[in-house]
Amino acid sequence: MTKAKYIILLLLALMGAQNAASQDNTLLAHADSSYSCIDKRECDMRTFKEGRAALIPFFRKLDNVIYKHRGTINIWHVGGSHVQAGTFSHRIRRNFATHVNGGKASRAILFPYKLVGTNGPQDYSVSGTGTWSRTRNIEQSPDHDMGLSGITATTSSPNASVTFTLSSSDGIDWTTRYIRVLGKASSSSVRPYIMIDSTAVEDIEGSNEKGYFFELPRGCTSFTVKFHGLGSGNRFELRGVVALNDEPGVIYWASGVNGAATTSWLKCSLLEKDLHVAKPDMVIFGIGINDAHTKNFNRDRFKTNYQQLIDRIKRVNPDCQFIFITNNDNHLNRSANPNSRAAEKVFIELALDNHGSVWDLYKVMGGLGSSTRWVRNGLMQSDHVHFTSTGYKLIGDLLYNAIIKEYLKWRERDKNAETY
Repeated sequence: MTKAKYIILLLLALMGAQNAASQDNTLLAHADSSYSCIDKRECDMRTFKEGRAALIPFFRKLDNVIYKHRGTINIWHVGGSHVQAGTFSHRIRRNFATHVNGGKASRAILFPYKLVGTNGPQDYSVSGTGTWSRTRNIEQSPDHDMGLSGITATTSSPNASVTFTLSSSDGIDWTTRYIRVLGKASSSSVRPYIMIDSTAVEDIEGSNEKGYFFELPRGCTSFTVKFHGLGSGNRFELRGVVALNDEPGVIYWASGVNGAATTSWLKCSLLEKDLHVAKPDMVIFGIGINDAHTKNFNRDRFKTNYQQLIDRIKRVNPDCQFIFITNNDNHLNRSANPNSRAAEKVFIELALDNHGSVWDLYKVMGGLGSSTRWVRNGLMQSDHVHFTSTGYKLIGDLLYNAIIKEYLKWRERDKNAETY
């Protein structure tokens, strides 16, 4: 090789490294860390030796998405009311869409919360017709099977419909090209179809283990699910609607049910079936505050329940990675809940047992009694359990940055990461 060629190759390599470094700087979200109630020393992910090694395949996939714009990564965030409300999870979803995906993303799982009389995310709107009933995983004896959403909407109305409209107010392109309806019909004559404006789209696979699949003739951000064959005793049990597109990037799925505990998610008999649709590369667990919001918290039962849920997920993807969000500091009977500390130790044990990581929200807040300071700063509601919209967005930014910082640490350790 001539000296001139060597210099040219060296310059190209340096330019590539500078471009990569510049892109790395854009991966982090702006998180308002000016609040004195945040313990800034605790905001990073807690990883352990085996957990760091287990994250490498995930980070290699993330590398391909960021630097080669190739492939998809599925992350499933599951929990209780913190997730059902949608502000926390959508903040993380939006950050991935903005900083990793380049402004485009699949919205993934949707559910008609409004039609069954409960709150839901604000990043999409729901309207519909017909009479709907609900079954939730927090019920002692659920009437219908549940899956990925932890809640099922049932109708037998001949005119039943659900319209979803994805919001564009966050600047993200949520254009949908493929829809999958997760649900069960009481008769073979009952099946869903999709309406885009005045165009009817029939499923192309028929009912199978992954629901009803629709390939749309054009991209859209609003569509209606209708049904053939309802009435005369026929019904349809809707477990969710999945909205996807062809774009590479991170797809952020989120499922939450108000009041859900580990036992609630274990009641979802069709969870594994639906998870084959999501194919999670990573699961972010936000379950636990409802388990520990009692005087009779049993840490061993809590751990056993969690491990059963983890084992179900591993049957779908043995290589799935896990992040455990510890319980936030909260009040039990108007005083700081001491179970939060006991639960924190369980999360660490679960991470060690399953080669996972921990994002210690309990310590990020400042530990026992810290919720009082968060209420005072306008980041938590007066119940000392739920966050305000500002608080949910803040912890969404902090968790997203914790994941990205761990990824950047890996890139720093592995100088050849961009070759994967």
